[in-house]
Amino acid sequence: MPRGKTVFVTGGTGHIGIAICRACHRHGARVIFSYRRQRRIAEQLLAELPGSLAVELDLLDVPAMQRAIDALYAQVGIIDVLVNNAGISQVMPLPLVEEEDVDLIMDVNIKGTFFVTKNVVKGMIRNKGGAIVNVGSIAGTRMFEVPVTYAMTKAAIHGLTFALASELKRFGIRVNSVVPGLIDGGVGEGVPEALKKDFVAHCAVGRTGRADEVAETICFLASDKSSYINGQNIAIDGGI
Repeated sequence: MPRGKTVFVTGGTGHIGIAICRACHRHGARVIFSYRRQRRIAEQLLAELPGSLAVELDLLDVPAMQRAIDALYAQVGIIDVLVNNAGISQVMPLPLVEEEDVDLIMDVNIKGTFFVTKNVVKGMIRNKGGAIVNVGSIAGTRMFEVPVTYAMTKAAIHGLTFALASELKRFGIRVNSVVPGLIDGGVGEGVPEALKKDFVAHCAVGRTGRADEVAETICFLASDKSSYINGQNIAIDGGI
């Protein structure tokens, strides 16, 4: 559990992001989260989690992102854990996808994640340690009826996890990812009922997942209790 640690969660106002923030706070961490447009939800979360901080962050604006993270370090001094949760999806069939659609999802889900990590990691290296947990998706590892653009970015997150774990090991920084299956709420709300039933039929647990189940796994990976886990993509899918 990340008790006493400072945890930075990107996309903290999304369905899974809120669950991550709540779980980290419940386990005794100081929670910092980013948001883009959901200011009202951010204010509600700040009120719910005493001692937390919110940072407005646009993953499409790399220079502004760098300045925001520099300012954050100047304020808090240390970030022990980074949870790369922010991301978008596009519900669009392949023949209708245009170049700008691909650019957008690549810029947010991959480029944005890369540069958030780069700027947070600089502080972790100075502080000689840390943990990073990336949020992937079963869409990037298995054959599912999901938007192609979303699946390819989530597959990239898995590769990013391996490469970061290898490069950052000499600085005492561990990098893992969680790979959720079909989760109730959030992106899962847009999944057709027939696909939900098919998922449940092939799921060993016999149900869809919950955001808090993803969050608790992230808290474990962020904690010193998982000190021998590194470079892993850990499925949270009920057994598919």
